[in-house]
Amino acid sequence: MNEPLLIRNGRIIDPERGNDYTGSIFIGADGLIAEISRSEITVDGSSVNIIDAKGMIVCPGFIDFHCHLRQPGYEYKETVATGTLAAARGGFTTICCMPNTNPPIDSRNTIEMLKKTSDKEGIIRVIPFACVSEGRQGKRLSSLIDSGYSDCAGFSDDGSPVYDAAVLRKALEKCLDAGVPVSEHCEILDLAGDGVINEGKISAKLGLKGIPAAAEEDMVARDIGIARETGGWIH
Repeated sequence: MNEPLLIRNGRIIDPERGNDYTGSIFIGADGLIAEISRSEITVDGSSVNIIDAKGMIVCPGFIDFHCHLRQPGYEYKETVATGTLAAARGGFTTICCMPNTNPPIDSRNTIEMLKKTSDKEGIIRVIPFACVSEGRQGKRLSSLIDSGYSDCAGFSDDGSPVYDAAVLRKALEKCLDAGVPVSEHCEILDLAGDGVINEGKISAKLGLKGIPAAAEEDMVARDIGIARETGGWIH
Protein backbone atom coordinates (compact mmCIF):
# COMPACT_ATOMS: atom_id res chain seq x y z
CA MET A 1 0.00 0.00 0.00
CA ASN A 2 1.17 3.53 -0.79
CA GLU A 3 0.32 6.81 0.86
CA PRO A 4 -2.63 8.61 -0.72
CA LEU A 5 -1.51 11.41 -3.02
CA LEU A 6 -3.14 14.79 -3.69
CA ILE A 7 -1.90 16.80 -6.66
CA ARG A 8 -3.10 20.41 -6.50
CA ASN A 9 -3.11 23.39 -8.86
CA GLY A 10 -1.77 21.49 -11.87
CA ARG A 11 -2.76 22.01 -15.48
CA ILE A 12 -4.68 18.80 -16.14
CA ILE A 13 -4.58 17.66 -19.77
CA ASP A 14 -6.48 14.56 -20.87
CA PRO A 15 -6.54 14.24 -24.70
CA GLU A 16 -8.96 11.29 -24.62
CA ARG A 17 -11.64 13.36 -22.87
CA GLY A 18 -10.63 16.71 -24.34
CA ASN A 19 -9.87 18.19 -20.90
CA ASP A 20 -7.46 21.08 -20.35
CA TYR A 21 -7.92 23.00 -17.12
CA THR A 22 -6.32 23.80 -13.77
CA GLY A 23 -7.48 21.46 -11.03
CA SER A 24 -6.67 18.73 -8.53
CA ILE A 25 -6.27 14.95 -8.63
CA PHE A 26 -6.59 12.60 -5.68
CA ILE A 27 -4.97 9.16 -5.85
CA GLY A 28 -5.90 6.62 -3.20
CA ALA A 29 -3.65 4.24 -1.29
CA ASP A 30 -4.43 1.58 -3.91
CA GLY A 31 -2.66 3.68 -6.53
CA LEU A 32 -5.86 4.40 -8.46
CA ILE A 33 -7.26 7.83 -9.27
CA ALA A 34 -10.19 8.43 -6.93
CA GLU A 35 -11.18 11.95 -7.96
CA ILE A 36 -10.39 14.62 -10.54
CA SER A 37 -11.82 18.08 -9.98
CA ARG A 38 -11.60 21.62 -11.31
CA SER A 39 -11.95 22.84 -7.73
CA GLU A 40 -9.95 22.16 -4.58
CA ILE A 41 -10.21 18.61 -3.24
CA THR A 42 -10.46 18.35 0.54
CA VAL A 43 -9.00 15.24 2.15
CA ASP A 44 -8.84 14.01 5.73
CA GLY A 45 -5.75 12.61 7.41
CA SER A 46 -2.13 13.66 7.85
CA SER A 47 -0.84 10.67 5.88
CA VAL A 48 -1.80 12.22 2.54
CA ASN A 49 1.19 13.25 0.42
CA ILE A 50 0.47 16.64 -1.18
CA ILE A 51 2.16 18.00 -4.30
CA ASP A 52 1.65 21.60 -5.41
CA ALA A 53 1.82 21.32 -9.20
CA LYS A 54 1.36 25.01 -9.96
CA GLY A 55 2.97 25.80 -13.30
CA MET A 56 3.21 22.09 -14.14
CA ILE A 57 1.30 19.82 -16.52
CA VAL A 58 -0.44 16.72 -15.17
CA CYS A 59 -1.35 14.29 -17.95
CA PRO A 60 -1.42 10.60 -18.90
CA GLY A 61 2.00 9.02 -19.40
CA PHE A 62 3.65 9.45 -22.78
CA ILE A 63 4.30 6.57 -25.19
CA ASP A 64 7.60 6.21 -27.07
CA PHE A 65 6.99 4.09 -30.16
CA HIS A 66 10.68 3.73 -31.03
CA CYS A 67 13.40 3.27 -28.44
CA HIS A 68 16.48 1.10 -27.88
CA LEU A 69 16.99 -0.91 -24.71
CA ARG A 70 19.84 -2.94 -26.27
CA GLN A 71 19.37 -5.90 -23.96
CA PRO A 72 20.39 -8.67 -24.53
CA GLY A 73 23.88 -8.34 -25.97
CA TYR A 74 24.68 -4.64 -25.75
CA GLU A 75 24.21 -3.90 -22.07
CA TYR A 76 27.20 -1.56 -22.12
CA LYS A 77 25.00 0.80 -24.16
CA GLU A 78 21.67 0.44 -22.34
CA THR A 79 19.68 -2.04 -20.26
CA VAL A 80 16.01 -2.57 -19.51
CA ALA A 81 16.59 -1.15 -16.03
CA THR A 82 18.43 2.02 -17.08
CA GLY A 83 16.29 2.64 -20.16
CA THR A 84 12.96 2.36 -18.38
CA LEU A 85 14.21 4.53 -15.52
CA ALA A 86 15.27 7.26 -17.95
CA ALA A 87 11.93 6.99 -19.74
CA ALA A 88 9.98 7.30 -16.50
CA ARG A 89 11.97 10.39 -15.54
CA GLY A 90 10.88 11.94 -18.82
CA GLY A 91 7.20 11.17 -18.31
CA PHE A 92 6.99 8.04 -20.47
CA THR A 93 5.03 5.13 -19.02
CA THR A 94 5.03 2.89 -22.11
CA ILE A 95 7.91 2.31 -24.52
CA CYS A 96 8.26 0.12 -27.59
CA CYS A 97 11.80 -1.23 -27.96
CA MET A 98 13.50 -2.19 -31.20
CA PRO A 99 14.85 -5.72 -31.85
CA ASN A 100 18.43 -4.77 -32.79
CA THR A 101 19.89 -6.80 -29.95
CA ASN A 102 22.23 -9.79 -29.83
CA PRO A 103 20.64 -12.19 -30.40
CA PRO A 104 17.97 -10.28 -32.36
CA ILE A 105 14.36 -10.62 -31.23
CA ASP A 106 13.37 -12.96 -34.06
CA SER A 107 11.95 -16.01 -32.26
CA ARG A 108 9.43 -16.87 -29.59
CA ASN A 109 12.24 -17.73 -27.17
CA THR A 110 14.01 -14.38 -27.52
CA ILE A 111 10.86 -12.27 -27.27
CA GLU A 112 9.61 -14.17 -24.22
CA MET A 113 13.04 -13.78 -22.61
CA LEU A 114 12.90 -10.01 -23.19
CA LYS A 115 9.38 -9.81 -21.76
CA LYS A 116 10.44 -11.65 -18.61
CA THR A 117 13.40 -9.31 -18.18
CA SER A 118 11.14 -6.29 -18.68
CA ASP A 119 8.64 -7.55 -16.12
CA LYS A 120 11.43 -8.15 -13.60
CA GLU A 121 13.76 -5.18 -14.17
CA GLY A 122 11.66 -2.53 -15.91
CA ILE A 123 9.68 0.07 -13.97
CA ILE A 124 7.28 0.97 -16.81
CA ARG A 125 5.42 -0.95 -19.50
CA VAL A 126 7.67 -2.34 -22.25
CA ILE A 127 6.18 -3.57 -25.54
CA PRO A 128 8.85 -5.05 -27.82
CA PHE A 129 9.09 -4.99 -31.59
CA ALA A 130 10.12 -8.29 -33.17
CA CYS A 131 12.22 -8.86 -36.29
CA VAL A 132 10.73 -9.00 -39.77
CA SER A 133 13.43 -11.41 -40.91
CA GLU A 134 15.68 -14.01 -39.32
CA GLY A 135 18.66 -12.29 -37.74
CA ARG A 136 17.59 -8.96 -39.29
CA GLN A 137 19.22 -10.14 -42.51
CA GLY A 138 16.26 -9.32 -44.78
CA LYS A 139 16.40 -12.69 -46.52
CA ARG A 140 14.00 -15.05 -44.77
CA LEU A 141 10.80 -14.28 -42.85
CA SER A 142 11.13 -14.63 -39.08
CA SER A 143 9.32 -17.54 -37.50
CA LEU A 144 7.28 -15.11 -35.38
CA ILE A 145 5.68 -13.45 -38.40
CA ASP A 146 5.28 -16.74 -40.21
CA SER A 147 3.35 -18.17 -37.25
CA GLY A 148 0.99 -15.19 -37.08
CA TYR A 149 2.43 -13.90 -33.79
CA SER A 150 0.81 -10.61 -32.73
CA ASP A 151 1.71 -10.08 -29.05
CA CYS A 152 4.15 -7.28 -29.85
CA ALA A 153 4.18 -3.63 -30.94
CA GLY A 154 4.92 -4.68 -34.50
CA PHE A 155 7.75 -6.02 -36.65
CA SER A 156 10.91 -4.25 -37.75
CA ASP A 157 14.48 -4.99 -38.83
CA ASP A 158 15.39 -1.66 -37.24
CA GLY A 159 18.61 -0.26 -38.65
CA SER A 160 18.58 -2.79 -41.48
CA PRO A 161 16.39 -2.67 -44.61
CA VAL A 162 14.30 -5.61 -45.77
CA TYR A 163 16.08 -5.96 -49.10
CA ASP A 164 14.08 -8.87 -50.47
CA ALA A 165 10.82 -7.40 -51.76
CA ALA A 166 9.13 -10.81 -51.61
CA VAL A 167 9.97 -11.07 -47.90
CA LEU A 168 8.50 -7.61 -47.23
CA ARG A 169 5.37 -8.48 -49.19
CA LYS A 170 4.87 -11.68 -47.22
CA ALA A 171 5.49 -9.81 -43.96
CA LEU A 172 2.87 -7.18 -44.79
CA GLU A 173 0.33 -9.87 -45.67
CA LYS A 174 0.98 -11.80 -42.44
CA CYS A 175 0.96 -8.67 -40.27
CA LEU A 176 -2.26 -7.45 -41.86
CA ASP A 177 -3.95 -10.62 -40.65
CA ALA A 178 -2.34 -10.23 -37.20
CA GLY A 179 -3.30 -6.54 -36.95
CA VAL A 180 0.21 -5.19 -36.29
CA PRO A 181 2.41 -2.82 -38.33
CA VAL A 182 5.67 -3.36 -40.17
CA SER A 183 8.17 -0.60 -39.41
CA GLU A 184 10.70 -0.45 -42.23
CA HIS A 185 14.22 1.01 -42.31
CA CYS A 186 14.24 2.54 -45.79
CA GLU A 187 17.80 2.65 -47.05
CA ILE A 188 19.57 1.27 -50.11
CA LEU A 189 22.94 0.52 -48.60
CA ASP A 190 24.71 0.38 -51.98
CA LEU A 191 23.72 4.00 -52.58
CA ALA A 192 24.35 5.14 -49.02
CA GLY A 193 27.82 3.64 -49.13
CA ASP A 194 30.08 5.06 -46.45
CA GLY A 195 28.26 8.39 -46.33
CA VAL A 196 27.88 10.05 -42.95
CA ILE A 197 25.43 12.94 -43.58
CA ASN A 198 22.87 13.96 -46.20
CA GLU A 199 24.43 14.76 -49.56
CA GLY A 200 24.26 18.44 -50.44
CA LYS A 201 25.82 21.85 -49.87
CA ILE A 202 26.70 21.15 -46.24
CA SER A 203 28.40 17.81 -46.94
CA ALA A 204 30.40 19.47 -49.74
CA LYS A 205 31.33 22.42 -47.53
CA LEU A 206 32.48 20.16 -44.71
CA GLY A 207 34.24 17.73 -47.00
CA LEU A 208 32.18 14.82 -45.69
CA LYS A 209 30.92 11.87 -47.69
CA GLY A 210 27.22 12.43 -48.41
CA ILE A 211 24.30 10.03 -48.59
CA PRO A 212 22.10 10.76 -51.64
CA ALA A 213 18.38 11.24 -51.05
CA ALA A 214 17.70 8.43 -53.53
CA ALA A 215 19.13 5.96 -51.01
CA GLU A 216 15.97 6.49 -48.98
CA GLU A 217 13.48 7.69 -51.58
CA ASP A 218 13.82 4.69 -53.89
CA MET A 219 13.15 2.20 -51.11
CA VAL A 220 10.26 4.29 -49.76
CA ALA A 221 8.69 4.18 -53.23
CA ARG A 222 9.15 0.40 -53.42
CA ASP A 223 7.65 -0.14 -49.97
CA ILE A 224 4.66 2.11 -50.65
CA GLY A 225 3.95 0.14 -53.81
CA ILE A 226 4.05 -3.18 -51.96
CA ALA A 227 1.90 -1.80 -49.14
CA ARG A 228 -0.64 -0.52 -51.66
CA GLU A 229 -0.88 -3.90 -53.36
CA THR A 230 -1.22 -5.88 -50.12
CA GLY A 231 -3.24 -3.36 -48.11
CA GLY A 232 -0.60 -3.85 -45.43
CA TRP A 233 0.12 -1.53 -42.52
CA ILE A 234 3.59 -0.04 -42.99
CA HIS A 235 5.29 2.64 -40.95
